[in-house]
Amino acid sequence: MNGIIVIDKPQGMTSHDVVSVLRRKTGVKRIGHTGTLDPMATGVLPVFIGKATRVIEYAGNPYDTEAKLYRCRMKLGIETDTQDIWGEALERDKNPHMPAISEIETVLKSFEGKGTQRPPIYSAVKVKGRKLYEYARKGVHIDEGLIKERDIYIKHVNVISYDPESDEVSFDIHCSKGVYIRTICADAGRELGCGAVMSGLRRLKSDGFSIDLAVSLEKIENEEMPVLMPLDTPLGWMQREETDEEKAKSFAQGKMIEAKNEGIGLVRIYNADDLIGIGKYSADQKIKPEKVLI
Repeated sequence: MNGIIVIDKPQGMTSHDVVSVLRRKTGVKRIGHTGTLDPMATGVLPVFIGKATRVIEYAGNPYDTEAKLYRCRMKLGIETDTQDIWGEALERDKNPHMPAISEIETVLKSFEGKGTQRPPIYSAVKVKGRKLYEYARKGVHIDEGLIKERDIYIKHVNVISYDPESDEVSFDIHCSKGVYIRTICADAGRELGCGAVMSGLRRLKSDGFSIDLAVSLEKIENEEMPVLMPLDTPLGWMQREETDEEKAKSFAQGKMIEAKNEGIGLVRIYNADDLIGIGKYSADQKIKPEKVLI
């Protein structure tokens, strides 16, 4: 069994929990996923089964400034150690001034465009070989200077609603890979002067897969596995090269082949509609094998 399925991850499960369910269901051990979702987040989780795991590193256009789409709920007037509603509350003004929706929109809109972001202490980013959340859970302090800021891009933020009674804001955010929405909420809370945490998160798009393609895990557990998507489904951002059988054989042996088209960067190599592998254009318009799949 080889291919890709998009799971609508339920709340309360880790991304690895989803993989475990699919391993039991399919009997296949080689299963992985892209774009880890926090346990309390829901939505699009692309899962790669069998040989499809070999293309995980290439899934989704790395230059896509709208690679991710999230719908977020943000609660004002509170701060926690995890930057979300499920963390330990931090002390602050018990009666903070609550902003108007116009102020909220202005602050959230200010994050649009290029920027940098330091991953939160409760994240899977590694420092000295260990994940940050492992340090945090053991109460080990990590110097912020060791946590490198990363370049991010936020294409668009759209405020959907604001309920003054619950102090909750709902908004959509289109962004590049690597953006921590919890940190956006925490930063917005500081800018507004009242504090804020993420109180809900649903991913609607990731690595070229959208929520309309997603299947519930409950359906997977109770019914037969649906037809899997081909393993080249998330590779459409790459240029495509067709080769004859002789060139395909050379490529599969790790040899460079002549390119038919001018190109730059990574390229998908096909023979008779079979994906042979992924190559990279050289300066002299040859293709060097990066990963052979057949």
